[in-house]
Amino acid sequence: MINLRSKDGGSIEPILTHLFKGGLIFESLLKHLYPSKDDGSNCKILSDIFNTSKFRSDFTTGIQTSANSLKEIIEVMGNDLQTAFSTTSKLRNTSGHNLVWDDVFNTPENYKKLYEQVLNSILYIIAKKYL
Repeated sequence: MINLRSKDGGSIEPILTHLFKGGLIFESLLKHLYPSKDDGSNCKILSDIFNTSKFRSDFTTGIQTSANSLKEIIEVMGNDLQTAFSTTSKLRNTSGHNLVWDDVFNTPENYKKLYEQVLNSILYIIAKKYL
């Protein structure tokens, strides 16, 4: 899809939708595995899950769930579990609330970096909890 855009850019909606769907898969897996907060109430948002003692004992702490721009998300990416979870959470929340964001997709490499972080987060959960 990114290669079909005109040389002057174009809608980033299909790209954001694809990344958002990955974020929904990530969130759905986590809600299935960690349905309740420590007080027994339901986890409704990602930060609820990340703050449960069960999640923290299985994975990592300090996961961020919001960003002010797509550029901000790309600028702080690394190759570790915390980065994959934070990137996916930020993309899920950022792309889920607005389709008018800064266009960081002038190069397919930026999309690839984001996609790989989402995929890494999903596959890490599957490997840790199901294999």
